[in-house]
Formats: sequence, structure tokens, C-alpha cells
Amino acid sequence: MTVTQPNGEKSHKPDTVPVRLHHAAYVCRDLEQTRKFYEDIMGWPLVATWRERDKVFGEDELYYCHLFFQIADGGALAFFKFADPRQHEKFADYGPHSPFIHLALKLPDAASQEELKHRLEAAGYQTMVLNHGYCVSLYVTDPNGLNLEFTVDHPDAAKISAKRAATAHEDLRKWLAGDRTTNNEWRDEAKTAAR
Repeated sequence: MTVTQPNGEKSHKPDTVPVRLHHAAYVCRDLEQTRKFYEDIMGWPLVATWRERDKVFGEDELYYCHLFFQIADGGALAFFKFADPRQHEKFADYGPHSPFIHLALKLPDAASQEELKHRLEAAGYQTMVLNHGYCVSLYVTDPNGLNLEFTVDHPDAAKISAKRAATAHEDLRKWLAGDRTTNNEWRDEAKTAAR
């Protein structure tokens, strides 16, 4: 694949950009609660359940179940549950809770996002919608503490992405030099401040 560099030159280096998400794996607290959230509420089909026994990661015997929920591009969101509570605690440590640790997935349109918001709230989950300017995001935390973001791109997403790509290195240089001004002219707050 030919890649266009920020300076406009073409590069014929091997393309190392992933084609799609294969799967993102996490440790869950409860397999059925996780299945219910992803399959019954979110509508993602459970496409595989692996029951495993391994000798890995310093464990003589490790028994676990591994669930896979399919997303439309062929990728999956996967969850582990370990039989031994000590092993489960060992492998379940996500680190500090942070809204900046999340999985972001693109939705086809605003109607899909609104439907998902309705389903989540009807099931008792708190949601938050944030307009980033270049996309609108719906946030929710699943039963395991995993922060999820469901995005709908701005109608001019391709133009916005091209503009940001063209200045990405310069924008980073400015930030590292201490410039904290926003470069997001699509965000409502930026539009208001410019007036």
C-alpha cells in the first residue's frame, strides 16, 4: 500500500496499520453478567466460548473460560474468567480506574448511537454523550469496570482527519513547547471562544 507522508511524499513501506480490531481482551467479574450486557442489551452475538486449562504465566494449572462477542467488522471483544480466585485477582488488575482507559468503537450513524443509549439507560446504565467536534461519543462503563466509547463521526470526518494528519507533527511540537491552545475548531467550545 502507498502511504502519503505529512510532507506530501509517497512512501512504499509496508503498511503496519491494522486492518481492524481482531479482539480486545479483558478479565471479567461475572461471565453471565458480562454475556447479558453484551449479548442481550448491546446486541453483540456471543460467537465463541473457550474453556481452557494451561500452564502459563508462572501458574502450574490455570483453568479459565474465554468469551468472544463479535463486532460488525469481524473483530471481537473478549473476556476471561479464572476458576481460582487467587489467579483471578492476579490477572484482573487493570490498574488505576481512569476514563482515559477505554475501548472506542465506531458506530454507523447517529440513529444507532441513540438506540444504544436507549437500551443502556433502559437497563439501568448511566451514559454520557460528549461532542468532540470531529465525532460525537456515547460513554458507558460495563459491569466489569471497562469504559466504552461509541463514536459517530462528523460528516466531514475525512477532511478533518486529513487536516489533522497534515499538521500532526507540528501540533505535537507546539504542545511539547508549552502551547496549550486548542486545534479543534470543530468542537462547540472552540467555535464559541472564537466569536
